[in-house]
Amino acid sequence: MIQLDLNTNDAEALLRHAKSFEPATGDAREDSRLSDALRDLTEAIEQSLGGG
Repeated sequence: MIQLDLNTNDAEALLRHAKSFEPATGDAREDSRLSDALRDLTEAIEQSLGGG
């Protein structure tokens, strides 16, 4: 588990980027892992902001 201490503005900015980023590394497996990680990050931020 990773804990981040972000203010609301930073958390919301990170959330927007995590939701919109499309991995394009050229490696399908790496892109899939990155997509999964970003989805998990998005869920964690939404929960911490009370919106999940």
